[in-house]
Amino acid sequence: MTIRNSFAVLFLSLAICGCATITKEEKNYSKNGLTISFRSIHYLDNVENITFIYPIILSEKNIRNHLFSLYYQDIIRPKKPRPVFSRAAVDEMAPLFRTVIRKVKPRKYLHFEYQARGGITEGQVFATKKKLYWDIFRINGVAYSNNPLRIVKPTWKLVRAPGHSYQTLYNGTLESVVKNRIIANIKMPFPRQRFQSSSSKNRSSY
Repeated sequence: MTIRNSFAVLFLSLAICGCATITKEEKNYSKNGLTISFRSIHYLDNVENITFIYPIILSEKNIRNHLFSLYYQDIIRPKKPRPVFSRAAVDEMAPLFRTVIRKVKPRKYLHFEYQARGGITEGQVFATKKKLYWDIFRINGVAYSNNPLRIVKPTWKLVRAPGHSYQTLYNGTLESVVKNRIIANIKMPFPRQRFQSSSSKNRSSY
């Protein structure tokens, strides 16, 4: 075998190994309209001071409580907050979430998409010792937008329930609140409280 052929074989072997690694990292878990994949934490924003935990061991009941607790509200014309996921959707999603969330490896997090009749709901989830972080990007096909300058029309925001908080970012003296990221107590009880109205008590600044 010539030197040139040896290099060709070596290059081909490395390429095959590289493709196999990429394929392994991009493995998806899909069931009942829900698709979950692992992604590198390098793709996450605003997590510099967050310490992740692995593995994430949650019961299916606890996962259901988290999914039931997620609500959103229209920004321009606030009405009664609506659940991000219907009861039927939670029934479909919770078993797969419970299984896959335990498989998260160090320096990874979960990205998910749920296809419902109203459109795709997309987000990501990761955990610290006492908190579960839910980032939602799209709800029923509508992307999150909350630009204070109205360069892009605001759409919706997540609504805090008991046990929830928003993430607050600081840039010098400037403070901003991330309203599509819910930080929830990892042991989330069933959300018995229902949102009764879009009164000023439940409203907050854009």
